Amino acid sequence: MLQIFKKNTSLLAICLLLFISATGQQKEVWSLADCVNQALSNNITVQQQILSTKSAQYDLTQSKLALLPTLNLNANNNWQTGFAINPTTNDAQENVSFRTNSLGLGGSMPLFAGFQNINNVRVKEALLKASLKDLEQSKNTITLNVCNAYLRVLQSIELYQSAIDRIQATKAQVDRQQKMFELGSSNKSRYLQLKAQLSNEELAMVNAQNTLNQAYLELWLLIEIKPEPNFSIEKPNTQSLSIEDEPRSIDDIFTLFTGKSPDIAAAELRSKSATIQQQIAKGARSPRLTLNGNLNSFYTTQSQTGVGDLRFTNSLIGAGEYNGTPIPVYTNRPIGYDTYIVTPFNTQFNRNLGSNIGINLSIPVFNGGSIQNNVQKSQIGYQSNKLSEKLTKNNVYRSIAQSYVDFKAAFKRFDANTINLEANKEAFDVSEKQFELGGLNMADYLNAKNAYIRAEADFTQAKYELVFRRKVLDFYLGKPLY
Repeated sequence: MLQIFKKNTSLLAICLLLFISATGQQKEVWSLADCVNQALSNNITVQQQILSTKSAQYDLTQSKLALLPTLNLNANNNWQTGFAINPTTNDAQENVSFRTNSLGLGGSMPLFAGFQNINNVRVKEALLKASLKDLEQSKNTITLNVCNAYLRVLQSIELYQSAIDRIQATKAQVDRQQKMFELGSSNKSRYLQLKAQLSNEELAMVNAQNTLNQAYLELWLLIEIKPEPNFSIEKPNTQSLSIEDEPRSIDDIFTLFTGKSPDIAAAELRSKSATIQQQIAKGARSPRLTLNGNLNSFYTTQSQTGVGDLRFTNSLIGAGEYNGTPIPVYTNRPIGYDTYIVTPFNTQFNRNLGSNIGINLSIPVFNGGSIQNNVQKSQIGYQSNKLSEKLTKNNVYRSIAQSYVDFKAAFKRFDANTINLEANKEAFDVSEKQFELGGLNMADYLNAKNAYIRAEADFTQAKYELVFRRKVLDFYLGKPLY
């Protein structure tokens, strides 16, 4: 029994571990494509724009359905007491209590309404296309932001790794100077100065690690995932970085991007919808022709049907004369049945069934100036949309121009920092050898080393800035970002 219990316990533990690993398993290494897809799937701004696009789709569907006839079914059930007019006999009745049911089916169809309904469909189509372009622009913005955050993490990783490498090299120098000091071949001052340099570099490494953690945090929050310590990003090979200069001018890039810009397309579509809105407003001046039809019937407890034999009576209706003698004239007049019941529902419904069909013509003559005011407001809306379109194009041109200038500056800065890094590295290599041979004092050695550290940091920042500026221009040129 003990062995069976141990086996079952072991099996349960294995199953539990497999369940925990399966449920808690998450992606640990994130590529740029993974980050972009995650952001597009979970970003709230994108999700809100998706909902706006769905709403625009429903508006378009509703505008198309408005072209179809309307059909409505109505039913009423009323109780009444007191004075009433019998709907079947038109007799006035007092102190009665009865129930009435009515059923009706009515419909109408616009035959002509100044093309307003058709133009309304065109407006909704334009607004739906504009909403789709807004969604595309939102995704582009998120993609660029994720690329920028991703590159900031890569930059921080490289700076942090450089700080670690420098500490290892400095530790080797400190150990060497300590041994030389212990053997009497070096003074204590050189050892303490190198040890102070090591402390400064360790502090720089802590700062670089904090910067890296902050960069990671901003990336995880941007792509809407919970930060985990085991998460990291995929590090591409940037050692052989080769980015070419941009031969096109700002105007060339703007001309190329104009046909692809979702911002500009959305603004143009809204200007188009404003033009159609003017036609809708003017269409209110046109006559309206509508086809109407109704089918109705009713039932009432006031309608009575006789049961049994019909009773008659002789009634005096006049008098005649025969040889001077008056002769009364009688007729056999029905006076009713023995009993009465309410006429059945089906009988009344069929008997009272009626229908009508007609055409209604409405000609607007004066409506408090509302039509003219709406026409003027639609013209103002059109002018406002045209200004928005022009402002959008100006903003796009300004963004392209700024991105172009930033790229050119980053390109020159990268070349300058490359030359600066090579020169400082060569100077530091020479200084390090001279220092190890005792031909260079500590101050000059530390100056050369710190200059190389600054040059390396400046080069790393310039490199990733150039990569990002290149990607922004690639976006305007229609090239893939990853």
